[in-house]
Amino acid sequence: MERARDRADLGRRGVIGIAGAILGLLLVSAMASRVQAQSADDWVEAVFPERSHNFGTVAKGSVLRHNFKITNRTNREVRISGWKPMCGCTDVNLGAQVIPPGAQTTLEVVFDSSKFSGYKATGLTLYLEQPGSRTIDYSLTSFVQDEIQVSPGVLDFGDLKRGATAEKVVTLRYLGGQKDWRVIDMRHANSSLTAELQQVAPSDATSKEGVEYRLVAKLDPARLRNGSFRDQITLVTNDEQRKTIPLSVVARVSSEVSLSPAVLNLGSVRAGQRVERTVLLRGSTPFRVTDTKAVEGAIAVAGEAPDASRPLHQIKVAIETPPSSTGAYHAILEIGTDHPDEPPVRLTAFATVVP
Repeated sequence: MERARDRADLGRRGVIGIAGAILGLLLVSAMASRVQAQSADDWVEAVFPERSHNFGTVAKGSVLRHNFKITNRTNREVRISGWKPMCGCTDVNLGAQVIPPGAQTTLEVVFDSSKFSGYKATGLTLYLEQPGSRTIDYSLTSFVQDEIQVSPGVLDFGDLKRGATAEKVVTLRYLGGQKDWRVIDMRHANSSLTAELQQVAPSDATSKEGVEYRLVAKLDPARLRNGSFRDQITLVTNDEQRKTIPLSVVARVSSEVSLSPAVLNLGSVRAGQRVERTVLLRGSTPFRVTDTKAVEGAIAVAGEAPDASRPLHQIKVAIETPPSSTGAYHAILEIGTDHPDEPPVRLTAFATVVP
């Protein structure tokens, strides 16, 4: 009888031991899942640190832009397969869908306020396929003040060549009930952009009601880098409730000399390895390559730089990865020419250095 009770006790202890082991495994698994989820969130925070923006009070008709930075701080490519805006009022311009380790790109989100009044929320969703399949949500908010109207909604200078200064005009009207409403200041960041604000006399205005301003903006492309230009003019008013009004400024400065490709994605390269690639330098008229300079990293022209004057140059460059470190690596080479008014052309190379 006692042996039977002992066997029963032993059996119960065995069941309890197995149950405890299973419970322990479940706890460990749950903790591992939480750690893995936290690691995934840490990765997203590192690559997509900013995912919301508030434009504040905007004039009705304004077309607003905001740039979100995406920086690949992982050791694998970040690959974006697509995106979906929340509404037709939102447009998306993505600098690159494939971002090598150590590289950075810009996600520009454009909001058109012309069909809205009051508080407006919008945004978009990015779809990722590498390093992992997941979605990234971005949100934009604003308060569209329909008592303030601008036309056109953006200072868009279009495509510019280096040379004469370009000019654009925007009309701003205040139709609210504050009789002493005024614009008291105007701010912008880039010195190549100048702006002048003139209040239109009531007798000259198209409407006898409200307050009207004429903003004249000028942009000097000779002082800008090639490619897209983005800035913002901020108008400061005497309305303490809605103090500022942002106006977007955009342009694209076209170069007479272009590089193809301008970015080299070398993929995985062994530490201390030398890699050579050929790029094409094109111009609208014949030109000479005057000098080359490594701005960052070990990158240089392989052999002698071409010295003849021609509209197309074939240039071989060599990139050498560091011998004693691994991870994301990039190098930048500037190529100068004798083309009038043209700044040096930049070639950027990205690689993941492996042992």
